[in-house]
Amino acid sequence: MSNTRIKSRCFEDLNDRERLEDSLEWEGYTEIKVKSDGNCQFRALADQLYKNSDFHKRVRQEIVKQLKYHPKFYKGLVDKMEFSEYVKNMSMNSVWGDEVTLKAAADVYGVKIELITSLKHSTNIVILPKSLKEPDKVVYLSYLAGTHFNSLHKNQDSGLSSSLASNTKLQRKKEKGKEEKKKEEEEKKEEKEKEEMKKEKEEKKKGKVMKEKNKNQHFHFSDVMSIHEQEEDDYSFY
Repeated sequence: MSNTRIKSRCFEDLNDRERLEDSLEWEGYTEIKVKSDGNCQFRALADQLYKNSDFHKRVRQEIVKQLKYHPKFYKGLVDKMEFSEYVKNMSMNSVWGDEVTLKAAADVYGVKIELITSLKHSTNIVILPKSLKEPDKVVYLSYLAGTHFNSLHKNQDSGLSSSLASNTKLQRKKEKGKEEKKKEEEEKKEEKEKEEMKKEKEEKKKGKVMKEKNKNQHFHFSDVMSIHEQEEDDYSFY
């Protein structure tokens, strides 16, 4: 039923927490809240990967190891400090994870990470591993911008929610197709009307030219007759 609710306020008017909760309800997720101790990203990943957020130290170690031994994949993503310093800093407890550590997590575990966020224009962010192989596992996290990560679990009725969401998207696609078709037909009709108007204008112009031509021909004929009569008068004089 969450997908069929009527929103009382515009999405843009919600604060970050309200916007995140709105998106989670819409997508059919429940947050599994983890501690806010600077390790929240690693705790949320641990809950998804090991079913226990207390494995956050292990997750951090594996991600840092990935960063340390494969710097060419991540060095270009760090610009605020030397990469070696960044890796050393990230190995410390309670240091916040970021988009670089999420990318490393996707790579080291071979998973797709889906983020549901409180960001206005990026409510859904997908992070894929560098491997070309389609990931077998998907990790779901929530992100309250600049503040906190949590683990996400699908609601029991998520199948119904997904179906409703798919139907809504399909309906929107059909409506968009109809609008595009209608617009195309209107453009064709307008183009046809322009062609008919152009043709009518050309015919009128052509008729006017013919009329002028006939008028000129009549004028010349009268002149010829006048000249002929004048010549006869001249001959009669003699």
